[in-house]
Amino acid sequence: MASATPTTGDLALRPATLDDAAFVADVLTAARPDDPVDPVLLAYSWTHPWDDSVWDRLVVTRGGRDVGLAAVNHPRDWAEMPERYARVQAELVPGARDPARLAALFDALEGRAAAAGALRSSSWVWADDAVKMEAALARGFREARRERFWELDLAANAERVREMARDARERMRAQGIRVLALAEDRDADRYRKLWAMSNEAQQDVPTTVPHTTPPLESFITALRSPGLREDRIWIARLGDGVVGVSMLEYPPVRGVVQTDWTGTARSVRGRGVARALKCETLVQALALGVDRVRTDNDSENAPILHINKTMGYRRRTDNVQLTKELAR
Repeated sequence: MASATPTTGDLALRPATLDDAAFVADVLTAARPDDPVDPVLLAYSWTHPWDDSVWDRLVVTRGGRDVGLAAVNHPRDWAEMPERYARVQAELVPGARDPARLAALFDALEGRAAAAGALRSSSWVWADDAVKMEAALARGFREARRERFWELDLAANAERVREMARDARERMRAQGIRVLALAEDRDADRYRKLWAMSNEAQQDVPTTVPHTTPPLESFITALRSPGLREDRIWIARLGDGVVGVSMLEYPPVRGVVQTDWTGTARSVRGRGVARALKCETLVQALALGVDRVRTDNDSENAPILHINKTMGYRRRTDNVQLTKELAR
């Protein structure tokens, strides 16, 4: 892949390899130390993508030294997303990080996205990141939506969580809904049922960039991430069907334990299934000695936002999704 030089003149791009994953995790962690990125989980996501999309990953260099990352991600088949959004990502080490350089990287990435057939681009920027926000707005990005981020002090809310779990278990029993770890499920078709239910739930999450459906094989591979274990993935069953799931991701090297995914089937919405599953993940985390957990949800996803508030989660900084039309 040919390199591209942003307009500032002192940055260049080279294709990233798997060997660069640890460096990229370090760059992301340095840019936001309170949200450390685990290098093992990042490398796994590179080699086991969630879906069949295309990734154009690049390492940013300055004077022959690696100083950042840049990436474009888009569907392999644009028929899956007629709106033709591509996600762009840019980050630099603190010593090289300024609005002009980040804007130059956005410019280079937008060109690559347009060349790949994208009509629109999106990028996520933390609401309190004035440097990157300035760079993105200068490129014509505008806010489209927000993701709410939360943290729960498990130590301070231990008894509250256990009491909520006891109440939730009773409510599930009364409705004939079984809550169990995926490792305990003996249904030979459990992965396909879980995948189908998760796809249904994902389609109901508010979004600006349309959701795409991962292949079953990719979904199963994602469940085998180093941060997940089947005895820590909690599912809900009603009759022969899987009607809910919730799981926490445990970073093996660094980071905070956080919700990987919580979703329920439309048929059981409003019956407390999501709360019951989240409670089981938290009670389990307490038993494992975890002192805090994090989660995030779309700012328009009212049901899950309500659950977070009532469980004792406290708001953190929002992540802002910015979008723009690409030049044609």
